[in-house]
Amino acid sequence: MKHEKFLPPPLNYEQPVLNFEARSLSGSREYVNFIPESHLRIWYNTQTEGYANHYHNAMEIVVCAENQYFITTSSRTYTLEPGDILLIPPYMLHELHSNPSGARFIYLIDIDMLRCFQDYKALDPAFMEPYLCTAVSRPKIYRHVYDSLMQMANIYFSHQAFWEISIYSVLLGLFAAIGADHYLQDTDDSIENAADSQSENYVLFSNLLNFIDTHYADDLTLEQAAEYIGFSKYHFTRLFKQHTNTTFHNYLCHKRIQAAQSLLTEDRNRPITDIAFCSGFNNLTTFNRCFSKYAGCSPTEYRNKLRREEV
Repeated sequence: MKHEKFLPPPLNYEQPVLNFEARSLSGSREYVNFIPESHLRIWYNTQTEGYANHYHNAMEIVVCAENQYFITTSSRTYTLEPGDILLIPPYMLHELHSNPSGARFIYLIDIDMLRCFQDYKALDPAFMEPYLCTAVSRPKIYRHVYDSLMQMANIYFSHQAFWEISIYSVLLGLFAAIGADHYLQDTDDSIENAADSQSENYVLFSNLLNFIDTHYADDLTLEQAAEYIGFSKYHFTRLFKQHTNTTFHNYLCHKRIQAAQSLLTEDRNRPITDIAFCSGFNNLTTFNRCFSKYAGCSPTEYRNKLRREEV
């Protein structure tokens, strides 16, 4: 078991409970230590060494405060400057690197409870990869996202009553802003019609993504998805790419791999063939290829990493 080494945080960033454990990593999985009786934790991190490749079932949000911070996933390395924000989806392998000095706020948040909202499911295309939010990459919402995260930190470190509910209420507003920005920025309409187009796009794709979320394990085809929202195959293909930045096939594979990762994590003795079929794949070759593409390793390697943790 590995533990972080921290420099003492400023007094106003002390954890709200005494003798609180730092992050702990066993194998490649991090077992998140939330604040007792809660579903989140936030801390002012001044770790001077990196954090090995790992994943967890919580969303991680990093706000760089001083110097640079580097986060590597299977697809790229993100260099965060002070003020930059990165949201890392659950179950995504990532590695953290820091300079000899620096600071950042790190949030680990359980978002499972939000999956019952259709609105949250509509956000899934935005979180297929880490979501980078800077003044340059997201100029329309950056200030709102940054201020929301700082407000969440202030609530957390103030130890006020109903702090967890208060933080989640701010988080919901933050996600709403990300969703509105995602569905508005892709429209080609005039300013006068932008609000109507945003609403129409949201309704269509919210219903569609909820449909996919319900039926990803079925033998779901592009034609069936297009018919569900009343589009031709050609029109559907173009609009799906426009609003999700990926193809229908890639998005469906993404959903299925998310389900497979969850099954591999929660049921370590279940046959991999069974997990493949339960996740919507009809053969192991396709499952192995897709899993390696999205998770950065094969299903067997992923499971072996989990089993090594138990030794």
